[in-house]
This record gives sequence, C-alpha cells and structure tokens, in this order.
Amino acid sequence: MSYKYKGVVMTEQEKQPVIQSNDLVNSHYKLDLVEQKLLRFLISMIRPADDKFEKNYYKVEISELLDYLGWEKTGKIYKDIRESVKYLMTRPIKIIKPDETIETTWIASFRYPKNMGWIEFEFSSRLESELLKLKDQFTKYYLKNISKLKSQYSIRLYELLRQYLSIGKREIEIEALKVMLGIEKNEYKLFADLKKRVIEKSIKEITQKTDLDFKVKYIKEARKVVAILFYDIQQKIHISASIMSLIPKQYRENKQVLQIIRKYLELKSEDYIIEKLNYTNYRKPENWVDYFYKCLTEDYGNGYSIPVQQSITRVFESLEEGTTIEINGQKYTFAGGVVKTEKGVIPQGMVQKMISEGKAKIV
Repeated sequence: MSYKYKGVVMTEQEKQPVIQSNDLVNSHYKLDLVEQKLLRFLISMIRPADDKFEKNYYKVEISELLDYLGWEKTGKIYKDIRESVKYLMTRPIKIIKPDETIETTWIASFRYPKNMGWIEFEFSSRLESELLKLKDQFTKYYLKNISKLKSQYSIRLYELLRQYLSIGKREIEIEALKVMLGIEKNEYKLFADLKKRVIEKSIKEITQKTDLDFKVKYIKEARKVVAILFYDIQQKIHISASIMSLIPKQYRENKQVLQIIRKYLELKSEDYIIEKLNYTNYRKPENWVDYFYKCLTEDYGNGYSIPVQQSITRVFESLEEGTTIEINGQKYTFAGGVVKTEKGVIPQGMVQKMISEGKAKIV
C-alpha cells in the first residue's frame, strides 16, 4: 500500500500510554510498519478500568487514525484500514513464559458499519493478562514516542530497550533479536546485512526520533558477532534551567518531582510546567509536592501569570553564586546578581530576557 502523507499534528490519542507486559514485549511475531503502528494505537485505547476484553469493544474513528498515521484521506483508505485490521486478526503471536507458552492472534473480531467512518474491534481474550490490570513487570511509553518511526524494526527495538530503561543496559543475542524483530530464518543470513539494513538503521532512527538515547557494543566470540550490548539507555527529556530554578531548592533532587515533570514535558509543554510551578509557589501550600502534582494533573491555575519582575526575582533568588551562564557559546559566571562579560556587565533582568528568548542558557 502507498499513501500520500500530510503534515503530522499531535493528536489526543498520541498522549495516551501504550502499556504491555514484559512477556508481551519479548514475544515473537512479525508485522509490517502500518500494522505495528495500528496495533500500538489500538493498545493505547485500553483504559485502566477495563476488566475483560469480552466486555469491552474498542471503537476507532478512521479520521483519528489517519491523523496519527499522517495520511491524507483517499478513496481507498477505509478499505486499506480494514485490511490492516484483518491482517492483525490473522497474524500469530507467541508469548513464551517460564511455565507456559501462549499462541494466539492480536484481534479476535471486528465490525464496521457502512459509511460511518469507524471500526469496532476486540482483542483476543488470551491477551488479557498481558494488557489488562498490569501492576508490575510491564513496559509503558506514550504513543507519540513512536509516531515518527518509519521502520517496523525500529518500533520493536524501541520497546525492547524501553523495557530496560530503569536498568540502563540490555544484552540481546543476535538470533534472539532476529526472532523478536520478526525476521525469518532465510532473511539476513549474513550479519553484515543485518547490521547495515536493520540494526544500524533502527539505532539511528530511534536516537534521532524518539525519547531514548543509548550506546552500542557488538560482542564477539571467535571473531563472530553473537550479541549486542545496548548500554547507557536513558531518556532524552531535559529539564531546563528555567524549570529547575522555579522548583524550591529542597525538591530539586526529589525523584517524584522530577519524574512527574518529565511525564508532563512528554504530554504537555515546558510552558505548562512553568505555569503550574509559578501557581504552586504563589499558593505556598503546606505540602508543596502534593499540590504541584494536583496542579499538573487537574490543571490548577490555568492561565495564571505573574509580573515579569517578580518572575525574574524568583528565578535569580534561587540561583547560587557561581552559576555558569552560556551566551553565544561563551561561558560566564553569575555573581552578585549580574553576569560580567568582556563587553561589560549584563544585569539580571536582561539575562532573564536572553534566557527566555533562547539567546542564553544556564549550564
């Protein structure tokens, strides 16, 4: 199938999490790119309150799916989407557990009324334990993190590495990797071909287009590459100095605070975080962390703003003497409320304005 692509805009569905058991992430199956993306879109529709798949049918609006995929509407698009769902209903998946092996398909059934613009489907009941009520041993990420990937192998490798984000490294044997990526035995028999056409392309795409960054080491035995070590796996969600300066000093290393800020940087924007920090600081709650969390989750203080000078004072009061400020690639020291450069002294108000405009940054 070939499609005409349009500009991609963040959809509401892309802000939903994709949550799978680790056994499901490690399972064996083969899907093409469109079906890989469609599958994650469907999984993101599962809600925490869902109990049984037999009680829950999920309705997909074709227009929302097209927005997510970045496709323009054409005369054949509805037929093509139905064929993709049908493909998911026929493709096998093997889930290997310590005490059992499950073989099933992704979709149990689907229906589509004529000229209504939506498809309703149900997951295979065998996947309930892998997709519902997961409390531990699961992998979670937001749909938008894979929306720009153009290779089915990139999506699968992203999940395999995301699963080990908290550990920071993962070693995978070559043959095991091929099975998990859905590569047939007669494909890429030479490692050089596998490395060039699959592994290196996926690594480049993941590090350029997703929130993950990592390093790679090829492990050899008798000159033959037998495994790959992915290490220094980490998220590339940077918390800017503008945000850090608004967090009370005693909470700047609080893991709970930093974790929820990273989450809402993924879901919202830096401006949203700054608004909630300013509002929380203005309210001066007894429990700062809990109130800040409610501001983010329940949108407290929507539209709140403070006078520029007050914002400047708050930011610079929170900076310690000796903070490094970078301007045009040159680093200077913040001292006595000013930055001294070879061209003269920059007052704190002007420095703040330069930081907000991206002309300077706090290192």
